Amino acid sequence: MGAAALTLLAGAASADTLRIGAQADAGTMDPQAQNIQTTITVLSWIYEPLVTRDENMAKAPMLATAWEQTDDTTWRFTLREGVTFADGAPFTADDVKFTIERSQAPSSQFSGYTAGLTVNVVDDLTVDVVTPKPDPLLPDRLANIPIMDKEWTEANGALTPQDLKSGEESYTALHANGTGPYVLESRAPDSKSVFTLRDDYWGEMADDIETIEFNPIASDPTRIAALLSGELDLVIDVPSQAVARLEASPGIKIEQVDEFRTIFFGFDLANDDPQYVEAEGNPFKKKEVREAISYAVDRDAIVKTVMRGLASKTNQILAPKNNGYLAANDEAPAYDPEKAKELLAEAGYPDGFAFTLDCPNNRYINDEQVCRTLVTMLSRIGLDVTLNAMPRAQYFPKLWERDTSAFMMGFNSPFADGMYALETMLMSRNDDAGEGIYNYNQYANPELDAKIRSARDELDAAKRTALMEEIFSEITDEVLYVPLYNQVLVYAMKDTVTAPVRPDNWLEIRWVTMD
Repeated sequence: MGAAALTLLAGAASADTLRIGAQADAGTMDPQAQNIQTTITVLSWIYEPLVTRDENMAKAPMLATAWEQTDDTTWRFTLREGVTFADGAPFTADDVKFTIERSQAPSSQFSGYTAGLTVNVVDDLTVDVVTPKPDPLLPDRLANIPIMDKEWTEANGALTPQDLKSGEESYTALHANGTGPYVLESRAPDSKSVFTLRDDYWGEMADDIETIEFNPIASDPTRIAALLSGELDLVIDVPSQAVARLEASPGIKIEQVDEFRTIFFGFDLANDDPQYVEAEGNPFKKKEVREAISYAVDRDAIVKTVMRGLASKTNQILAPKNNGYLAANDEAPAYDPEKAKELLAEAGYPDGFAFTLDCPNNRYINDEQVCRTLVTMLSRIGLDVTLNAMPRAQYFPKLWERDTSAFMMGFNSPFADGMYALETMLMSRNDDAGEGIYNYNQYANPELDAKIRSARDELDAAKRTALMEEIFSEITDEVLYVPLYNQVLVYAMKDTVTAPVRPDNWLEIRWVTMD
């Protein structure tokens, strides 16, 4: 298969500094350590993958100029000539092989993209990537693996990704060396990171913005006030309650798009005596209980009052425009607390029960407010819910350790294909194979695993889509998660800034311009 040319926006006048405000900081400068969108976005200004996306979200060349299947399990990538890392070292096939193998380490949160891959160096500018089974999505997966300089990484003792679960510190946590347009000038975690434009960058930019300042500001009002006062030029995490005010503010403009992200809740479906539940047995194992929770959620009210209309209610964990999405699965049950009480009684919990709900307070739009609203709604059917809200730096390691009985989750398919959700959230956990790595509810069903593998291995596109639609219908019917809504993604900026919004919430710095 060939690769289309990389499309870039037209050039614009130069500007000195772009000051960006965000809800939270990137968690690390190690490109294989943390699979969280803010971290991925920031690192994309420094590092680059083999394959990227154009403004239509189609695959496009980046460090690879072309790719094709030479047989059912081998993909050949032709690499871009004349590219150098920020320290001047040439980009070669050895760097690709090293990076993919590094991303397979246990401490990597990207092993699901590269599990089982073998990389063979053909020459300095050609690599063959061999998959265990035919994989039509391999170029899409590799679009999420930024390439590192083998010699630089080895010289700095960072052969494996930083282990965020153990709190490990590493050279790559605070230092970076990529092929991208910017270099890391300074790094003050949770305060400010500064990036400067490379004079020798190989690619094209829509503008030659010399400096980027990335400012994590946890407080929504403070972040918005900084934009309105002129201290920031662009805010990428806009709370829905601020949108109307910003739209009415002179000198400010809004850009928005339906995001590929769905917000839902999950529950411990594995343990007979869940740690954070006060009840006889595990009520979450009973479908009637999960259905009761779904009926107790007034999605219309959440969309209208908490999200200010900047969301669309849903009943499945896959957003529209993803392959495998089926509109018939989206009809959420009507808000019916009396029906919810009946279901709880059928399940053996007529008086309800108590549990702790874990929730981030700086990851998704209005995340803590949504969780607080859910706590109130569930109290109406007799569920005594204690909210445990925390910053994402603590939240996601807690989920990764499966130290939770109930949790909020937001999922965004990185290549607009439902297989990623099925592989990572529904399959039984197998870290070595990259399966079930985000299966925080610990659900395990060998029959479902087999169905997902069958769909993953199907090379006929129409059959593959039909198989995925069938699987998503099954898991929706079983209420393995309780979906709430799909987010609308909003950026706010000075009217002198143009920052196109990608539906995967990836701020593509190459497209940003300043007048």
